[in-house]
Amino acid sequence: MERVLGVAIGISVVCLLLSIIASHVQEVWAAFSARRAASLEAALHSMLGNEVANEFFKHPLIQTISFSVPRTRWRRKAPVESRPTYISSALFSRVLFATLTEYHSLHGVSLPEVIRRLPPSDLKRRLQAIVVGTANDEQACALAIEQWYDGTMDRINGFYKRNTQWTLLTLGFILAVLCNANLFTITEKLWTSDDARAALSATAQMYNCKDGAGCIDKNYEDAQRRMSSDLANYLPLGYHRVGDYWTGLRGQWKRPAPHWHIALPILGAWIYQFAGWGLTGVAVSLGAPFWFDTVNKLINLRLAGAKPPRTIPPFTGSLAPPDAAVVNVITPQTTAPVVNVTAPDAAPDPSATAPAQDASPGASPSGG
Repeated sequence: MERVLGVAIGISVVCLLLSIIASHVQEVWAAFSARRAASLEAALHSMLGNEVANEFFKHPLIQTISFSVPRTRWRRKAPVESRPTYISSALFSRVLFATLTEYHSLHGVSLPEVIRRLPPSDLKRRLQAIVVGTANDEQACALAIEQWYDGTMDRINGFYKRNTQWTLLTLGFILAVLCNANLFTITEKLWTSDDARAALSATAQMYNCKDGAGCIDKNYEDAQRRMSSDLANYLPLGYHRVGDYWTGLRGQWKRPAPHWHIALPILGAWIYQFAGWGLTGVAVSLGAPFWFDTVNKLINLRLAGAKPPRTIPPFTGSLAPPDAAVVNVITPQTTAPVVNVTAPDAAPDPSATAPAQDASPGASPSGG
């Protein structure tokens, strides 16, 4: 069980490192190409129509949150002008009401009345279907429009995530080829090497750091700097071992023996390699958050272990050891000297200090 957990932790750490690199590259590309702003603009054009959407983006409240880089020769899918990457539902309903009021000159009219007075269009039919049952309640009408916007944004976010996953799949395969990260060979190395499992487990414990104070410790930073060298030493990453393999194949190919028995292993090796790279790309496409949670769960499972059984000794009824002497705490053995407080100035009586041979328990201190 310990070996299985070690292999799972090692695979998760490798996939996490590659996923972090792929996620950073994907985020840089998304910011460079303004994909989020382009997706939001396309969604609003589909919801409102081209004319109303253009007026919507010209509103001052929308212009103040538009920071995306416009389209250039290198950003062919970016918006033509600066567009926002996110709009809240409350801001959308407020700006839409202001845009419809100004565009159709319907000042001083409530939102339900604005919808009724719109000229026949697809937008009017959509809004009428959305506000069915709200009557003349302006707040309920605005809430229905906000829910319509939130539902549309959920579908757009799902479409964006699917595109992001395809991008991560492509980047993961490219990273697997560049780093020669074959999950098959990595799994084999982790299964057979105790040192590799120990190194990967130590690396995984760094990612188990959850408090900010511990993660910025100097030891943590030193471990991060040693991480790349440790992985290169213990895992079959890179192409520094491939040269010897191809040298051996070239020597076998020069022999006069038939070449079919050499070509088949070469073809099998390439299929094995591409399958391992493809598996690595699929693992990277799951994303860094998935592998981060997996590493934490596996580390907690490995460190928890089995709880030792609780052994409670039976109660004997006596707190003192059996050979200890019994002390009478009710009647102490020592007796204090008796002092006469009735006549402090009188001379001491010799008979009082002498030990009484037949004094009864009720006798007074003076002997009377």
